[in-house]
Amino acid sequence: MAEPYDNWHKQKASKRGERRCAEHKMWASARHGQGKRWLARWRDPDGKQQAASFEKKRDARKHLSKMETSIDEGKYVDPKGAEVRLKKVANSWLAGRKFKNPRTYDQYKSRIKNHIIEPLGEQKLRKIKPSTIVEWINGRREIGLDETTIGLVLAHLSAIFEQCRDDELIGRNPCNAKSVKDIKPKRSKKSAKMVPLTGRQVISVREHLPDRYKAIADVGRALGLRQGEIFGLSPDDIDWVKKKARIRRQVAHHGSKLVFAALKASEPGEERERWVPVSDELIFRLTAHMMEFPPISVTLPWEVADGRPRAVTLFFTTRESKAINSNYFNWIWKSALEQAGIIKALNAKPAGRGRLWEECRDQMMHAMRHLYATERLEAGMNINTLADRLGHSDPAYTLRKYVHQLETDDEEERRLVDQSLRGSATVQEAPGVQR
Repeated sequence: MAEPYDNWHKQKASKRGERRCAEHKMWASARHGQGKRWLARWRDPDGKQQAASFEKKRDARKHLSKMETSIDEGKYVDPKGAEVRLKKVANSWLAGRKFKNPRTYDQYKSRIKNHIIEPLGEQKLRKIKPSTIVEWINGRREIGLDETTIGLVLAHLSAIFEQCRDDELIGRNPCNAKSVKDIKPKRSKKSAKMVPLTGRQVISVREHLPDRYKAIADVGRALGLRQGEIFGLSPDDIDWVKKKARIRRQVAHHGSKLVFAALKASEPGEERERWVPVSDELIFRLTAHMMEFPPISVTLPWEVADGRPRAVTLFFTTRESKAINSNYFNWIWKSALEQAGIIKALNAKPAGRGRLWEECRDQMMHAMRHLYATERLEAGMNINTLADRLGHSDPAYTLRKYVHQLETDDEEERRLVDQSLRGSATVQEAPGVQR
């Protein structure tokens, strides 16, 4: 192991008249008495000279030993790297991500800016401990951030620290500590096994929606579409003869702007369009809706706010003949939920002007998609077919997400088991035992 370098002294005098240090009886250097005496010097894994100063020789030796051991074991961490502030590495991490969808980048950027850089960005990496992360998680809860979003942001933060670890800026990821794992967001049983709105509740919500939006509930329940897909549905997407709907676009947000966009894709290169059968009753209701509220051509940019304009004739628009903004419609939906007796308001302010409601994430429009899936499974639809209808690339995902919602009929299960056993082999009845 290399020995620490003495900043204050040198081996011999370099010119006449130089004095010896009275305390140590050694030749004094130009830096004698200035700063820390002992300098630990080593080369990092890239061959670059590194150094750190210490008051005592034994501390410098200890540090040198630690550095050399970490290099030999492949666990080297740049001591200066821990002085970097979190905001710098967070921005670097984000810049290194590749997003096929620019709207996804905006979502990441917003979460990192508002929930990582704003509360933690000025802190140096070396000062961010597991206790810092625990305090940060609790702080996000205090400002009302939902558990799902906290979980997403924590995943971003953990990925940032993993990059820092790979770059040898830190030795450990504080997000992986047990104290953090003990309090990190977990999906509640209610969210993990969400019970959708019942058919009767959807009917009641529909009754309390404005007339121009009532058919939205019909489409959600009958086709199992996502909210943005419903808002982007056009009469031109319906094959009125073959009774099928071509689901091929959605109304989405890019920043504060509405855009038309392709459907969500689970895998790169995945087909983003799908066809869903349309029932006679839905055709009747959509026809009635169009007679009262004629479809309107709406022009929005494609995919991004400055994208190429695209005109689409929509089933559903606002009173101002514009595409529906999901933030606006969510107020309408919550108001209908309240009037249907499903949720309660937390204040007396008008809807859209500060009115607040109790937590109702599981009863929002996506619940109709869950209801659609549940009703199809209960009717015996093949899971692969259902996955195709919902636009899931993996039927296993569909199974995990919805199979728990099926009600178990114990008697029916016993009947099916008996039927299967009796058809498999003949068993002689034992004396005194009857079926």
